[in-house]
Amino acid sequence: MIRPVEERYRTVRDLFPELRIERINGRIVVNEPGTWQHNTVIAQLLAQLAPVVAERRWEIWPNITVHLGDEADRYVPDLTVVPQNPVMETDEAVRGASTLLLVDVVSAGNAYDDHVIKPMGYAPAGVPLYLVVDPFQRLLKLHSRPEAGGYACETVEPVGAPLPLPAPWDCLLDTTRLLNL
Repeated sequence: MIRPVEERYRTVRDLFPELRIERINGRIVVNEPGTWQHNTVIAQLLAQLAPVVAERRWEIWPNITVHLGDEADRYVPDLTVVPQNPVMETDEAVRGASTLLLVDVVSAGNAYDDHVIKPMGYAPAGVPLYLVVDPFQRLLKLHSRPEAGGYACETVEPVGAPLPLPAPWDCLLDTTRLLNL
């Protein structure tokens, strides 16, 4: 008997709690820990976001599942920023509409998922901002203004150009420091 995808997803997640396990388009994706370059990009991004997050008493979660709906995929972004007391689906999953910013740094094997699949899942779930940092193309792509069919706004900036984060952030990211590896 073939077990439903959700049951297989939970089994794999329980077997490998140290890894990021996602359900993407019906596939169970096991993400190994990032390379030093991947982690350096995350650390540089954290250094810029942390002062704003601390001032507003938000929280940064590096390993949490984003609940997109009962029958939807399960994504685990590299960084999730949430307000105080976000709405949780389970102890391991925050509701997409209860986030402030999700960030993924593209790795060699996940470019299509990060650029195409995940925005299509995040927007209908009400995720307000989804940032994709692509070290291979040397660009940042910010998806904003979620709608049922996708994001109404997509801002793409090359490394070196400031990237404005809209409300409730109202700040600029200095992209020159993000990808200087």
